Amino acid sequence: MDDTGVDTSPETIAYSDTIAGADSFAEQARRRAETEREAVEWAIDELEELIAARDVDLEPLLEYARRSRESLPKRHDRAYEAMAEVFDVDADVYEVYAFAYSELCEKLSRGEGRSEKNPMGTANGCTNVLVSPQRVDPGASVEGAASDDAAGGPLVLKNRDIAGRGTRPKSVVEQPPIDDYYGILTVDTCGTVAMFKGVNDQGLVAANTYIDSKCESVAPEKQLRNGTVIRMLLEETATVDEARAQLESYPTRRLCGQTLFLADDTDAVLLEVDPGAERIIVDDERVVTRTNHFVRSESTQTESSTKRRERARELLEGTARIDRDDLWTIAQDHTNGPGDDSICRHPEPEVGEHAFGQLTTASTAIFEGGSPTIEVGMGNPCETERTRCRFGEEVPADLRTGGRWLERVQSR
Repeated sequence: MDDTGVDTSPETIAYSDTIAGADSFAEQARRRAETEREAVEWAIDELEELIAARDVDLEPLLEYARRSRESLPKRHDRAYEAMAEVFDVDADVYEVYAFAYSELCEKLSRGEGRSEKNPMGTANGCTNVLVSPQRVDPGASVEGAASDDAAGGPLVLKNRDIAGRGTRPKSVVEQPPIDDYYGILTVDTCGTVAMFKGVNDQGLVAANTYIDSKCESVAPEKQLRNGTVIRMLLEETATVDEARAQLESYPTRRLCGQTLFLADDTDAVLLEVDPGAERIIVDDERVVTRTNHFVRSESTQTESSTKRRERARELLEGTARIDRDDLWTIAQDHTNGPGDDSICRHPEPEVGEHAFGQLTTASTAIFEGGSPTIEVGMGNPCETERTRCRFGEEVPADLRTGGRWLERVQSR
C-alpha cells in the first residue's frame, strides 16, 4: 500500500489479458463471464438452495424478468445471452438474479420488511455525495498535485447498499470501447448487464441512488431501468451536457425514480428524476448529498434515508475544501448504528448476518470527473482498504473476478 492509503496489490490482471480486443458486446460479456464465473456460480447455487428451501414460486418473478429484458438495448440483451451461455447454473434462477433480484429478496425475506424495493421500516439503500470543482481540495486530483489556487475535477462518492448481500457478488468491471461506444470502468454486480455507477474513458462520471417512484401505467417492457439508463449514458455521452440532453430525450414517464449524479472535468450536477410527476429537477449546489428520497419533490421517505442524509450533511459542514479522505470518512461513518440508519450499513443483530431483507453496504466507490479512475472498497468501507484502478491499466485479480468479495462473504 502506498502513502495515500490506497491498496496497490501486485497480483493483477492486465487490461490486455481479458478486456482489450473484444470487438462486440457479446464477446466482451463472454470474457467477463469467464472471469467472474466462480463468484456467479456460487451465488446462483446458494440462491437455488434457498428458493427450494423456502418454496418460492419463480414463475411471477420470471415473467417480470422477461418482460423487463424487452426494454434493454439489443446490445445489452446480447451481452446477457452471452453471459448466460458461460455459467453452469439453473437458467431460470440466473435470469431472476439478473433482472428481478430485489423482488426475489422480498420473497426470501419472509416478512422482515426490508429490501431494495420495499419502503417499509428502514428499507432502501445508498448514500451519495457530489462535490463541485470549486469545493474540491486542490491537492485531491489523481492526475497529480495541483497548484494552491487550482481545483481538481468534481468528486463523487457512492456507498452502494443492497439486500441479500451474501448472494450479490461485486467486481471491478471494465468495458473497452466497442464500435462508436465509449469504454467504461465501474464496480458492480458480477454476471449482470446493469450499471448503477461508473466512469467512461472520456472522464464522464454517472452514479445514482434509487427512489421509490415510477409511472404505474408504464409496462415493464417500456420502462427504462436505472442500471440500463446509466450504462447507456456512459457508453454514448462524453460530458455532463451531453448526458443531460440524452436523458431528457427519453419520455420521463418511462424512467425509474432516481437521483442521478453527473460529473465531467469541469461540470457537476444532481438530477432528481421523478417519473411519477413526469419531471426532472436540477440541483446544482456546490456540495450535494442524497440518499433514497427526493429533496425537491415528493417521494417515500424512510427514517433511514433521512438520518443518513442528515449525517452526511453534518460531516460536510464547515469543510471549505473536500478531498477523497473526507469522502472515505463519510462512507465509514457509524453514527446512528452501525445498522440500517448509519451511512456504513451493517446487519441488524435480530435479522442475522445475511438476511435477504437486510440492506448492508456492498461497496464504496469514489470518482473524479475528467479522470477514468475509481477508488473502490469491497464490502463495508470500515473493514476494507481502498484500491485505485485506472481504465486500461492492471487491476488486482481478485477485484476483476469477484474473488475478493467472495472471500469476505465465505470467511464470515
